[in-house]
Amino acid sequence: MAHTVAAGSPVVASADPSGPAHMWTAFHPDPVGIALVVAGAAGYAYGVTALRRRGADWPVRRTVMFLGPGLLSLLVFTMCWPGAYAHTLFSAYLVEMVGLFMVTPVLIACGRPGTLARMVAPARWGAATDRVTGSRPAQVLTSPVLGALLVPVVTSAVVFSGILGESLRHDPLYHLVQVLLVALGLFIAAPLVADPGRMTGLAAATALFLGFLELLLDSIPGALLTFRTHLLAAGYYLAEHRAWGPTPLHDQHTGGAILWGVGEIVDLPFIAILLVRWKQADEREAKEVDRLLDEAQAASGSPMMRPWWETDPPR
Repeated sequence: MAHTVAAGSPVVASADPSGPAHMWTAFHPDPVGIALVVAGAAGYAYGVTALRRRGADWPVRRTVMFLGPGLLSLLVFTMCWPGAYAHTLFSAYLVEMVGLFMVTPVLIACGRPGTLARMVAPARWGAATDRVTGSRPAQVLTSPVLGALLVPVVTSAVVFSGILGESLRHDPLYHLVQVLLVALGLFIAAPLVADPGRMTGLAAATALFLGFLELLLDSIPGALLTFRTHLLAAGYYLAEHRAWGPTPLHDQHTGGAILWGVGEIVDLPFIAILLVRWKQADEREAKEVDRLLDEAQAASGSPMMRPWWETDPPR
């Protein structure tokens, strides 16, 4: 059944009322999804090949992570059930957008495509990139704290503004939202898998506190959708006259529960990473303090007073 609600709306796979289980085997080619998968695979393969020609190694696990779960998840969210039914079910639209924003970027970032690009790029480009990424503004913008706080802001902007309805009616905006969500997701995910060596213990503790705060903030958009009594993009969904599946309002509540649950689950790895980084930063700073004390003792030529817990005899 073709989707004909508004001009510019794509033709999507539609479930048969007599066989709603067909939804889970639906596959709808998405031009932007195909372009991103092909471009990502080709670019990554070129980078790995170029690196090996120079005699440098690239971890196989990163390649597998990028080409496997990373690009595969992009294909699933844009062309399987979420993408095929995004213009028919609000819950499918939400699963696609949440997946492109919170899941796919993390999996892609684990393949370190940015690191690979810098290693393959000409030296002058790499130096310029390092200067930009090492600047104070860039460090602030790519902070895991700022990235985590963007999650509820972005999801609320997509769902509660006019973006939802307009993207359902117009293909170009719909595909633009897809690309922007992946890009913003990479912006948030990249710092989480980057080298944490420069993060101090205080910064890690602050980030952890804000991570717990963000865990609470993430529940707000999902909760509002779950208990909302008015239909979002009502003109679009009611014009469909869909005779199968859940009612539009019930489907909206289902989408809200999905957003609520996924938002909380996705925060857990973020908090776990910050806990590990806090521990690593504390150990690194403790070793640095010990090194400075040893140097001061060597420079003074006299033994320094040891703390009481090292000198008091056991009782």
